[in-house]
Amino acid sequence: MADITNENLENPANQQLENSSGQTVSSNDIETINQNQDNENMEIHKHPHHVTHKKKWGEYVLEFLMLFLAVFLGFLAENYRETLVNKEKEQHYLQNMVTDLKSDTADLNFAIYYQQLWYNHLDSALKIPIEHLADIPTQDTFFYHFFPYYSWMQPFIQNDNNITQLRAGGFNLIRSEKTIDSINLVYNFYKGVKFGVDFSIVCYWDVVHKAQQLMNLPAPSATIEEVVPKRVLQKIQIFIQYDNQGIQQLYSMMTNAKGTLLNTIVYEKLYKEKAERLLNYLHKEYHLD
Repeated sequence: MADITNENLENPANQQLENSSGQTVSSNDIETINQNQDNENMEIHKHPHHVTHKKKWGEYVLEFLMLFLAVFLGFLAENYRETLVNKEKEQHYLQNMVTDLKSDTADLNFAIYYQQLWYNHLDSALKIPIEHLADIPTQDTFFYHFFPYYSWMQPFIQNDNNITQLRAGGFNLIRSEKTIDSINLVYNFYKGVKFGVDFSIVCYWDVVHKAQQLMNLPAPSATIEEVVPKRVLQKIQIFIQYDNQGIQQLYSMMTNAKGTLLNTIVYEKLYKEKAERLLNYLHKEYHLD
């Protein structure tokens, strides 16, 4: 029995090993396992070579071009969106401009009509000689022509909400220099109109205050329709004193007011013509209603 054991130990080819599960492993199996481990080690050493492999310059160029294209397309999209928003705002401002100009022309027609009417009445009143005013029927005629102007001042006030917004920065959204120049031409001309209107109001109050010192005047009418004279008063004494100097001052103030009215009417008509030309231009260029 001892000889057999020694023989087995001396013959490694027949040697068998026992694994942890109780199974025996031959030497051939051990060699196979060792060979597989060597192959795995060789593969492990090869793996870092693939990880650290450098890219070709063409790949870098392609990645750069793709990144640049993405950024550029994003810029174009944002720029296009901003252009559409600005164009919409431009149309909004110009549409409001058309609305304001239409309102201005309508208000001008109304103001010019009544200012011309008051001018004609003042002119008729001033044709009555001062020395004839002691006569009651003559006073009636004077009052008939004087009272409309005394009762109602009809100034033209521009609709300026939109132009105020444009001057506060809205003009930056209008791309056409011709459009900007056309708008400024009209609205800068209004400065002369406003000066005439303001001065006309001053003249109006001068006449009113002086007339209240010399005449017994009724309360002004509540509406402009009531101001338009429909009849001549009969046998009513209007002047409470016949101060020749005071009446001459009144006539002088009325003459100044009449001249101011005429100047205002002329400027308002010119402004109306310019506003209508601007309206036609905006309709033609921007197809606005």
